[in-house]
Amino acid sequence: MLRYISFFLLLFTVNGTAQELTLKKGIVMDSLKVNDSISETFSLFLPKSYSNETTWPVVFVFEPQGRGRSAAQLFSQGAEEQGYIIIASNNIVAQDSLLNNLQVAYRVMDTAFNFFPLDQNRIYTAGFAEGAEVASAIPVVVSNVRGVIAAGGSWLNPKLLKKGNRFSFIGISGYNDYRIYNLKEAVRLYGRNEHPASLYTFDGFHEWPGSQLLSRALGSFTLQAMQKGLKPGNPELVELLYQSELEEAERLRRTMHFYKSYELLESMEEKYAIYNKKDELRSLQKDLRRNSLYRQQKREYNNALVLENMKKEEYSYYFEEDVALANFENIPWWSQQLTELKKYQEGKNIAEAEMAYRLQGFLAAFANSYYTALSQSGASADPLVFTAVLQTIFDKKNPAGYKNIISLSAKDGDYEMAMLYLEDLLKTGYKDMEALYDIPGTLDLKLSPEYNSMIKKYLGKSKFYDL
Repeated sequence: MLRYISFFLLLFTVNGTAQELTLKKGIVMDSLKVNDSISETFSLFLPKSYSNETTWPVVFVFEPQGRGRSAAQLFSQGAEEQGYIIIASNNIVAQDSLLNNLQVAYRVMDTAFNFFPLDQNRIYTAGFAEGAEVASAIPVVVSNVRGVIAAGGSWLNPKLLKKGNRFSFIGISGYNDYRIYNLKEAVRLYGRNEHPASLYTFDGFHEWPGSQLLSRALGSFTLQAMQKGLKPGNPELVELLYQSELEEAERLRRTMHFYKSYELLESMEEKYAIYNKKDELRSLQKDLRRNSLYRQQKREYNNALVLENMKKEEYSYYFEEDVALANFENIPWWSQQLTELKKYQEGKNIAEAEMAYRLQGFLAAFANSYYTALSQSGASADPLVFTAVLQTIFDKKNPAGYKNIISLSAKDGDYEMAMLYLEDLLKTGYKDMEALYDIPGTLDLKLSPEYNSMIKKYLGKSKFYDL
């Protein structure tokens, strides 16, 4: 039965406001107010063993779609086992600037520091995508942050790595997510500058990992705290964490992912170096090396990596050249590249499939960032249209490319092209009718019967001429 912590006698003041709360332990509570003067809220998880009589480590979690409750829930399993408070903001916005999101983060952290008995030597941050950028930027301004968990993204200023505290950095990425490139580079730079750094991977795309992987990440912080004397030694907890990772390695082996199982066991060697686990881990690795399927998978991953690096260089070179020349004759070649990547994605070679998903994501992101840079530099229409066409090729579900072409074509008076890409966009299942009437440069076009008729054909209604 859940126990309650009654704070009805404890009023705390933050920014001149007072709040009175009754908090529950062992479950995630949502929509707790940061303070009475603003509408910002956070989600909270307190382990069942929580009390006011001692200090507690805390993880501040930043989710870019305002889903603090869901994010806190993902961390709750590890937090319960290892004794962490989880505080997740509901007000990080993916489309907002890093500075504005950092101000949101600072406000929720300020509230927590004033209200909860936090262990000032065990402050951690975590986040996903834009939230990961917030989490990894916070140690620049909050000097006692001990560790960062950055899933699907990160923020890094190499000049600042040599200054300030030596916090731990854990990057997390799905194997299919092209952002793994940046996270690998971040881990490399952190490690080179004497920050403990590691990369955790999982089968997936650009998404939060599962709760078990997040528990493993928290486990790294817990073990480091024990080794540094910031937390009392706990052999039972060490064994629990170790066995949990062994179970994951065994699951990978049983599902025929021998190479990934080996990678996990290899990473565990350093993590549990002082706990006399080396012989067991090396024995398990030796057993895997004897397996012919492991050797085959290792070759496949090595070959895929070589091909991936070659393709990235090739794509970058030809992309910049084609954009500079607005080489529309090469559009079929780029379409063929996507066809080849799709074949890899649908093939039986897992290493090649993961490589192909990453490369497609890399191309889509490259086109998006290039279009933004061209627009800001005042480039002429042809390179912009060329880049926008590639946006639609690399990511057929992303509306940005279609809208860019509609806008550019309408401004140039090419309504036929605009209508063609409007229909292509609607065929993807796009449903935001209001946004279709807010595309820059389309004032005359959006008032036309043809434009409205096309929207009504796919959405059942239109804004004008809805007959």
